[in-house]
Amino acid sequence: MIKNTFATLGIFAVLVLTLGLISAVEYNPTSLSQTAEQGTTATMTFTIYNSHTANLTDISMETEDLVSGSDTISVSNINILNLPSEIEQGANSSTVTLEVTIPTSQATGTYEGELDLFGTLTANASRGKLNVTLIVTTTSSTANTLCELEGYDEDGDLEISDFDINVDGEGSDDEWQYLDKIEIVVEIENTDNDDDIDDVEVMIMILDNEINNGGNDVTNDFDIDDEIITSIGKLRDGDEETVTFLIDELPADLDDGTYYMYIMAYEDGNEDEQCVSESNKLDDDYYFKFTVESVDYDESVVARGAELQLQIDTYCDQQNLEIQIPVYNLGSDEEEKVLVNIYNSELGINEYTVIDDLDNGDKEVVTFFIDIPSQLTKEKYNLDISVYFDWDSDEDDDEILSYDEETSATIRLNIIGCKAPVPTITANLGSTAEVGKELIIKATIKNNGQLNDFIIAPTGFETWADLVSVEPGTLSIASGNSQEVTITLLPKQSGAQTFKIETMVDGESYIQPVSVNVKGKPGIFDELGLSDTMLYLIIGITALLILIFLVLIIKIVRKPSKREF
Repeated sequence: MIKNTFATLGIFAVLVLTLGLISAVEYNPTSLSQTAEQGTTATMTFTIYNSHTANLTDISMETEDLVSGSDTISVSNINILNLPSEIEQGANSSTVTLEVTIPTSQATGTYEGELDLFGTLTANASRGKLNVTLIVTTTSSTANTLCELEGYDEDGDLEISDFDINVDGEGSDDEWQYLDKIEIVVEIENTDNDDDIDDVEVMIMILDNEINNGGNDVTNDFDIDDEIITSIGKLRDGDEETVTFLIDELPADLDDGTYYMYIMAYEDGNEDEQCVSESNKLDDDYYFKFTVESVDYDESVVARGAELQLQIDTYCDQQNLEIQIPVYNLGSDEEEKVLVNIYNSELGINEYTVIDDLDNGDKEVVTFFIDIPSQLTKEKYNLDISVYFDWDSDEDDDEILSYDEETSATIRLNIIGCKAPVPTITANLGSTAEVGKELIIKATIKNNGQLNDFIIAPTGFETWADLVSVEPGTLSIASGNSQEVTITLLPKQSGAQTFKIETMVDGESYIQPVSVNVKGKPGIFDELGLSDTMLYLIIGITALLILIFLVLIIKIVRKPSKREF
């Protein structure tokens, strides 16, 4: 029993001694905390105390990443300075410096971690932990204007004399909405009455905060056509020039919130002498403040944007008219299915298509091909577009009732004309084709459309015939009926000839070619009624008689005469 008691006391003494050795190391302060800006180095100091009766030797200190949610400051950016290798006994101390280098791109937030101290007191190890908290904030700036941010003074004779915002869409001048078309109109003046300023340029920059509050440049997120406009060139003394920055369509994936727009006019290559970004037309003289508005969920999936043609010209009986509809997800939720419908009861149009996986900020263009009826009574028709979303995954994706939300839009179809069906045109000769005699052509016109008026005119005959008459020249033909037209020509040239029968209806022209073989004007033999065979026979006999006659003459001439002695 006594042995056990002494053993227990011995163990307790060792524990007390061990605790005494460990508690011999103290920190002041007991934890570290500091606030620092992006792109700076945070410096913190603390004191290590050795209150034991033995020296603290072989001192080392280990660090770890500082963590803020999913963001970290790497241990490679953390340095321990002035750490001694030994602290003597008797409540002696040493001051140590902790340096943390914060990258410029480091995310803001509260970062936490620990420092571990290692060392020995005689043969025993001593260890203690020191908690570190670092609050990272945005970088502050002494610059207020864009010229100053770029490293130039506000100096020179340039002036931003006017500034206007024009919004085409759902938003307003200082409250923009997704898919708005936005014009930023800036007027620059050369206030010097004596000298020209060469190579004047104008730059726009959009930040997510004020310049002097560490705003980040987010201009690229806005898809501005040209962030620097160089078209002014030389600005003569006292003159003004206007430039326009254009956002064709405010991107659907842009973060909502407040933004700050800065404008700067300068002389390229001489910014130290000519740079201005102050204007009484801008809020606070330095920037224009505006917001990008978010949308409610029930209005987040829409058929809208610059690609959507709100008016389309078409005509009766047009086949496969292409309708392209851009569909945007302007909300923060992803849509697994979206159903798009185009509809008009009068035109007999009711078409559907399904979009798969339309993520937030994304766009999908769906294409329909529709046929326009051949007979219409109105000049304008509305084509209704319905976009259904918030799909119930337990239901069919091609059914309207499977979706809980709907937005709509309208396309105006302008009927610019109803083209009549092509008429049927036939032609037959009503007389022989002969030079100098009237040639009669019987043309038959069949109307394959509705009751309409037809104009008939022969063309292309002028070089070989004269026009005598067209009876009748205008016809009113009922649907499916036919009427005959008599065309009379007077041929003046023989041979194979052609002309055209042109039929015009509702401004459209239809051509039927006609070929004729015109005989020459008849001679004496034609008047005697001799056939071609008889004519050739007579010509042959005549030629033979002439030949015999010539031979006889030659013989008589060559017969020798009697010689007289």
